[in-house]
Order: sequence, then C-alpha cells, then structure tokens
Amino acid sequence: MTGTLLPRTTSSIPRRAILMLCAFLLLITRGTAQENRRVHQIPPRLSDGWETSSLEAEGIDPASIDRISARIRDIDDIDEVLSMAVVKNGKLVHEVYSPYVQRNSLHWLASITKTMTSTLIGIAIDRGFIPDVDTPVLNLLPEYKVHVKDPRFGQIKLCHLMNMTSGLDWMEQVSYNNPRNSEWQMVESEDWIRFVLCQPVNTRPGAQFLYNTGGMHLLSAVIKSATGMFADRFAEEFLFHPMGIHAYQWNRDIRGFPSTGGVDGGLGLRTRDLAKIGWLFMNDGFWQGQRIVSKKWIEQAASKQSGLSRGNTVYGFNWNIGTVSIRGKRYECKASYGYGGQVLYLVPELELLFVINCDLAEGGGITQVLIREILDSVIR
Repeated sequence: MTGTLLPRTTSSIPRRAILMLCAFLLLITRGTAQENRRVHQIPPRLSDGWETSSLEAEGIDPASIDRISARIRDIDDIDEVLSMAVVKNGKLVHEVYSPYVQRNSLHWLASITKTMTSTLIGIAIDRGFIPDVDTPVLNLLPEYKVHVKDPRFGQIKLCHLMNMTSGLDWMEQVSYNNPRNSEWQMVESEDWIRFVLCQPVNTRPGAQFLYNTGGMHLLSAVIKSATGMFADRFAEEFLFHPMGIHAYQWNRDIRGFPSTGGVDGGLGLRTRDLAKIGWLFMNDGFWQGQRIVSKKWIEQAASKQSGLSRGNTVYGFNWNIGTVSIRGKRYECKASYGYGGQVLYLVPELELLFVINCDLAEGGGITQVLIREILDSVIR
C-alpha cells in the first residue's frame, strides 16, 4: 500500500504551517504562474484504469470548473477542501488538489466508509458468505450472543443496520466530543462490538430511522465471522485489488476490527480511487468489464430501503437518494456523505459523478456550495 495519509487532527494549525511552506517551495521549483494553474487540463492517464477526457468533449463548462478549481487551489479562499474529481460518461475529466495534498494523498472518508462497508456486505452475499440482507445479525455472530442483554436484539437484521432502522438506543445527534454521544461512549469502551450488542432495543426494528454508526461497526464483526477475513482483508481481495486500488488505510478499533462505521476517519482512499467506487454504482457493478458486485446489489443498495425519509431524501443501504434541479429539470441523485465535507455524488441520468475530499478538522462547510456549482456547469 502506498500514498500519504493526512493525519486526523483536531487542530490544523501546525499541519497547515508546514504544508503551506511545502506548497510555497513546490510552486517555486515548478515555476508555475498563478494563471496557468487555473487553466483546465485533461487529467493524466495513469495505470489506475481511468480513461481520461476533457471537460469540453464531455459537455461540461470548463470556465465554471476552472473557477471552482482556482478557489480550491487558493488557500486564502477555501482552505478546507483538499481535492475534487469529476467523472463524465465514464471518463475522468477533471481533478484538482489543494496545495496541502498531492494526487497520491489518501483522504479519510469518515461516513462514506459506511457505503464501502455495505458494498462489502453485497459482495459477501453475492459470493455466498451471507444468505441475504434479511438474515438476523445474531445468526451471523453466534459467539457474541452471550453479550446481548435485550432479547429483542434477535429481531435486528442486516438490512436494519444498513438502512439505520435497527431500533437500538443510540444518541448521535450531539457533538462527537460530547460524552452523551453514543459513538463517543463506544470509542471509550474496552470493546466496541460488545458495547453495541449491549444496547437496549427501543423501537421495533424497521420502524424508525435513527443514524447509528455503532450498528455499522457491528458489520465489521459480521464480515469477519461470515468470511473468516477482517473487513480490510476482504475488501482487498474482492473489491480493491480487482479495481486496481492499492493505496488505502483502514483504522481499527481496540480489538483489531476495521472501523467499518467511519470512526476516526474510517477508511482512507485516494480521490481517483473513491471515484472508481462511484462509477461501480453507475455501471451496474462493473469495472473495466469485470463484475465486482451484482447488478441486483447495485440497484438494491442505492434505492429506497424503507418507508422512512431522511429530510428531503430517502435512505438506501448507506446511500442518500433524492432529486436535484439542473437548469429547470429534475434528476435523480444518489450521494454518500462523510463528516468534515466528504462527498461522493452521482447523477446517473447524466452519467456524472464527482468526489470532494476535505480536511476533517475544518468541517467542509463550503461543500454544498461547490456541489451546486458543479451541477450547474454540466448542462450549458
């Protein structure tokens, strides 16, 4: 595994000072003028499998994307956004990186990790390791049943963990630094898996949407029990390596289970590689002609999975599904979001996807503005 992974930090000042100096020196050695840095260039075709093209050739306004890119490159304008990549018609048409990072830098995905985890569950089902999404969780964790205190836990199925309707008592609507936050309590515990299993069931599984990172971490134990491999090793064999993804890092809990819910940043990937995962969901589960996950799973995961809504969207298996208006016409969109402003955004009808990665410590408050600007650039 290669790539430079940005540190998870609660204060970006020391890191910023160092990286600003590095960026300054880099600009001097390259002798690149500010104006030249603002001109769109076709992304280089590397050995990672991406076919590349220009914005113009694929029908995207280059001037609009240049304006966004210039802001990302200007740390005095937008300093929290680290990278952006745009894919149109199956081709990588644009990428831009802040002076803080490089193309090979790994970015913490935070809760986009949850989408990666549900994809692994889909692959495990496709390959016969797990029967289906209606399998009761405890059927897959027989060695953990002794820790369960609420008999109603037996009603929780895999689908309930992925569509956030497990019914578990869980508080994640306060700051992650607040001791009342259930994720905070889980992280402070001696065994994250056991902590989740000990939670009482407040509502009937499937009846109420309640965001729950702990339930997604429980899938780390499910994958290990069902396949004999930790989630990172399973991902490496059946998802990453078949897609030419060789640079990654997955944080682990105190017991060694990969952080499949996204705690502490969860999974770290390069921007171009995260875009590959997006294309997998735009291309019926294929990457370069190779079937990675079934079309059935692609359709199931990225579609409404309960009668419940989350704001203006419905929730699939760790996908937000809604509509977006572009030039007066509405299109279906599918998105995965992570803490700090991480974005994986798909508009299938337009064969458009884009990725935005941000500094976890900065919050990424600008990303919704960038999403709108990117969408407005697509149809001229």
